[in-house]
Amino acid sequence: MNDNIEQAVTNEIQNDDLTIAPNTGATPGNPATAQVLIRCTEHDRERWKQAAESVGMNLSEYIRDTLTARTRDLLDCTHPENQRRTYPWAEFCLRCGQRLRG
Repeated sequence: MNDNIEQAVTNEIQNDDLTIAPNTGATPGNPATAQVLIRCTEHDRERWKQAAESVGMNLSEYIRDTLTARTRDLLDCTHPENQRRTYPWAEFCLRCGQRLRG
């Protein structure tokens, strides 16, 4: 009996395409290779998954996009152009003091 099961599993493995090609949201030439493990409650995970599905994304894409947007808000200057001082060698935000170029 075990030989039959083993043979059936072997046949299935040989005849089936078992490759996994995850959609990482990476751009060509910039592959997403790093991983981050986070712990959350089952309730939070389910809510995040529902939110992701509501916008047509899988959970990984949703978390990546959400964190990227939040990081951009925190680290990149988003003040309007009229609050910037531009020189040929650099550009500065007058509001937050961030050096934007140069």
